[in-house]
Amino acid sequence: MQAGKLHLGPSDNAATAFPVTEQPWKLVADVGGTNARFGLAREVDGSAAVEEIHTLRCADFESLEQAARAYLESIPAAMAAAVGEACIAVAGPIDGDRVAVTNLPWRFSGTGLASALGYSRVALLNDFAALAMACPGLDGTHLERIDNLTGPLPEHEPVRAVVGPGTGLGVCGLQRTATGWEPRPGEGGHASIAPATDEEFAIIRYLHREFEHVSAEHLLSGPGLENIYRSLVALRDVQAPQRTAADISTAALVGDCQLAGDAVETFCGLLGSFCGDVALVMGARGGLYLGGGIPPKIRPLLVRSDFERRLRAKGPMSAYLENLPVYLVSHPFPALHGAADYLGGQK
Repeated sequence: MQAGKLHLGPSDNAATAFPVTEQPWKLVADVGGTNARFGLAREVDGSAAVEEIHTLRCADFESLEQAARAYLESIPAAMAAAVGEACIAVAGPIDGDRVAVTNLPWRFSGTGLASALGYSRVALLNDFAALAMACPGLDGTHLERIDNLTGPLPEHEPVRAVVGPGTGLGVCGLQRTATGWEPRPGEGGHASIAPATDEEFAIIRYLHREFEHVSAEHLLSGPGLENIYRSLVALRDVQAPQRTAADISTAALVGDCQLAGDAVETFCGLLGSFCGDVALVMGARGGLYLGGGIPPKIRPLLVRSDFERRLRAKGPMSAYLENLPVYLVSHPFPALHGAADYLGGQK
């Protein structure tokens, strides 16, 4: 499956740029724990173009089918009627033809959804597999190098890694093959995490009283940032207001709350260590992509933090990662492009 350049077209009630009667449209969706993003895809010059992108709140719907129907009813009827197949990128493991969305009570199958919507097929794909497939095709507008390397890029290295903290923590490998890029999805966000400072060890111990297994996602996600913040409040025995992840990030960026700043700094350090572990396990020396909703929002703090040092600090294996480039993915809809590429490559 060859990743191409991402073409993004109109969205949110904008008129389509193409005659709707001439397009073999495909429904693509990126379903996370908070939002479900839908679009219509077609091939343009050998790569995926995505049109009519709408974002729906998952909490407003009882099922994916209900959300998909709401989306299809919101776009031009001729376009909706022309859809014959779909690819759904889902935050969760794919078990054959069935999927349970992580952090959301939605259960469905590809064949069941295809039958309900009247499509010839509905392909299922892990959301971070979709995001991973999109990464090689992103341009400089939505992909930024944030490391401090000065040497040549390891273009010959065939394996890359994608890590994305957001509502949860997504992890996926990316392998270059003779036919293009292939995703290597997994559930790395639920792996254990290795603290490196006394305070990080204390945070893990504090959270262990609540969680039998303190996973990386318990620290490296929106809820994870909140866990770090409230742990620091308890461990330092200070009075502080309850804050959401967005509030913590904003306070840290503004600089008006030391505790919020320390929470984000801790988050960035742990993220660096975890990403380094992922790269070691995958042998991903070709590059690390940081996706998800959090890294772009805290970019100024991330690049000033201990993230990169922690990424490469792997004792005897530090040299293994010394030339690993780090890319920040800021495109709002990369998984839709990846889903379209995947659907096209499954012909």
